[in-house]
Amino acid sequence: MAGLDDEPLFGPEDGDPATGRPDRPMGEPWPILVVDDDPQVHAMTAVLLRDFDFDGRPFELVGALSAAEARAVLAERPDIPVALLDVVMETEDAGLRLVRHIRDELGNRRMRIILRTGQPGQAPERDVIVGYDINDYKAKSELTAQRLFTTLVSALRAWRDIVTIERNRQGLERILSASASLFETRSMRAFVERLVEQLSRVVDPGSDPAVLACRRMERGDGRDQTVVVAGLGRHARGIGLPVAEALPQPLALAVEEAFRSQRNLYDDGFCMLVFRTREHGVTVLTLERLEPYTADEHRLLELFCNRVAIGFDNVCLYEELVALNRSLEQRVEQRTTELATNQRALILAKERVERALERELAARDNQRQFLGMVSHEFRTPLAIIDSAAQLLAMRAERVEPDMLERLSVIRGSVQRLTGLIDSHLTDERLQSNALVPERGPVDLPELIRGVADPFRVAYPARRFLLDLDHAPPRAELDGHLIGLVLANLLNNAVKYSDPDGPILLRCEGEGRTLTIEVSDRGRGIPDSEIPRLFDRFFRGSGARGVPGTGIGLHTVQQIVLLHGGAVTVDSVVGEGTAFRIMLPV
Repeated sequence: MAGLDDEPLFGPEDGDPATGRPDRPMGEPWPILVVDDDPQVHAMTAVLLRDFDFDGRPFELVGALSAAEARAVLAERPDIPVALLDVVMETEDAGLRLVRHIRDELGNRRMRIILRTGQPGQAPERDVIVGYDINDYKAKSELTAQRLFTTLVSALRAWRDIVTIERNRQGLERILSASASLFETRSMRAFVERLVEQLSRVVDPGSDPAVLACRRMERGDGRDQTVVVAGLGRHARGIGLPVAEALPQPLALAVEEAFRSQRNLYDDGFCMLVFRTREHGVTVLTLERLEPYTADEHRLLELFCNRVAIGFDNVCLYEELVALNRSLEQRVEQRTTELATNQRALILAKERVERALERELAARDNQRQFLGMVSHEFRTPLAIIDSAAQLLAMRAERVEPDMLERLSVIRGSVQRLTGLIDSHLTDERLQSNALVPERGPVDLPELIRGVADPFRVAYPARRFLLDLDHAPPRAELDGHLIGLVLANLLNNAVKYSDPDGPILLRCEGEGRTLTIEVSDRGRGIPDSEIPRLFDRFFRGSGARGVPGTGIGLHTVQQIVLLHGGAVTVDSVVGEGTAFRIMLPV
């Protein structure tokens, strides 16, 4: 810091020390209130402050020649951070009375007050420090240029910390106040609009906010698009429009990136808050202003969103309940009208319901009988078809090789149908708690090859790689159920990976633990869907357009658990997925 010396602040003037200083800081000046009835004190302080800067900002002297004049200055500029205050001015205690005025009447606890006096006997330091809310006490004779700068910097840092603490406290109070009013909202549209309004006030109280909320919504063609669902300021006219039409291209791209990354984004002119709820998807909130948002404001915004997330779900549930109640009221009114005009309609409806219930129960029985019949009756014809295809293939190798590809398709279809029957039968037995593993010694490499061979036949263009070098030769397992597990995982790998991508089936044993891994280089699974991957009938976003029932991975997990093992999954979107089965042997 240039211009720091140890010359007495109020000594004789030998010249102007501020001449020739280059590259002055260009930031907004720090206002320093100097209250003293001696004009020479003002002149010397101004000269010295002109040479100093702190944190890239110069100093600005705000002068007052009396306590009364200082009161007028503070009435216009209550945000001055530091005051250098003389004690004896128009009266012997004018400075001390001004301290009382600042602290008690104005309620200004942030300003740092430094008493400096040329007559210490008039206001003894111990009495003043104890009796008045001041922050430092200096005699004019001891304030050199260096000490003045040190005193001011210390005071400014303290003021800045107090302002930060007060701003955070006010932000927390606004969060509590805003979230309390949000919890009283019952309409989803009103909630989002109120959320947008309150969110802007958390960090910009009293400003004219430019805030909007965006959500993914389904278009008429079944595809999703990002739409502005609420807005304030200049974004109010964009409500209901796609972001590409309502927003400038850089802002629209930032909104799409927030949806894609599921992470908050902060930029110089705006911030994107990803507002997630467990049951009702993602909303992206965008706040714009000229100044960048600080780290403290980032934390306040994220705390606010976390606090009101439960309110978002509550409103969704309330609207669903209202819709259900409205629908129920309409049905009751309709039924009541029908009863008033024709009582027999109720009797006929009751009979139809009873018959429908009987048909539903009969359908369930038929389903169980059908599955039992499939188990006993379909397997034999399918085995005959498979055997016939094998014999024809042996003959075709000698007589008509062109038939081999068609026979492979027949065998593959038979094997897929057999696997589908096994999956449904196993799921039915799992749901009725009737499935008990029948453990026995199993030739593990042979079992794995036996599962992979039908897939090689059915998909001759695919590469199925087996790594069995470290596989134990035998294991105590239910070979049929573990084979069904591997078939399900291989089937998933085939369906959700590119035709030219390899599928690896690896097995290794370590101690009393057996690990079997099936991995592919397919489309991968989003992190948000992995916790539900093994739920019954759950199908992820990547399964759109791919046939399936949603019970395969659920069956895999249940069979592995019955064996006392565990199944894990590692996946990266766009790079592939690896399922690992760990079994005790």
